[in-house]
Amino acid sequence: MIVERPDPAQVVLQAYAQNLDGSPKTSLASASVRVYRVNAAGAEVEELASTALIQVGSTNAWRYLWEPASLAVSQYHAEFLLVDNDGLSFVDTEDMVVQDFALQVDVALIREVETGRWKIDQVTDQMTFYDNTDTPILTFDLKDIDGLPNHINIFERKPV
Repeated sequence: MIVERPDPAQVVLQAYAQNLDGSPKTSLASASVRVYRVNAAGAEVEELASTALIQVGSTNAWRYLWEPASLAVSQYHAEFLLVDNDGLSFVDTEDMVVQDFALQVDVALIREVETGRWKIDQVTDQMTFYDNTDTPILTFDLKDIDGLPNHINIFERKPV
């Protein structure tokens, strides 16, 4: 499970109950989930205490809509505990990675600008940056110290 940051407003935690033969199990005595992460010292830090899952209709899906105050970029673990009507229990842990997709996109753009081709057009007094397929990704008007278009004594660049 991958969750976008910063501060995701809602995270759906869901488990599916199945019988040993793989058929859907639509009746449980209880179902719960807790979310934790492991800190640098190796200790568990609980983000969501054990919370009851609610059955989705009469299906074998059990769900909880978690609205965390905030989640830092990190790896978390969602631990599901399902108990059937005979008292048998099943515990499963699913990794939950919180990533800052906006930051990843920004870093990718910076990398393309820094490693890709660029060109100054002497007719338009513009600088254009290209991606690795030679497609323009950024264009800037170039100005001199007086704010006039210039491609020689560049003092400022303004996004087009």
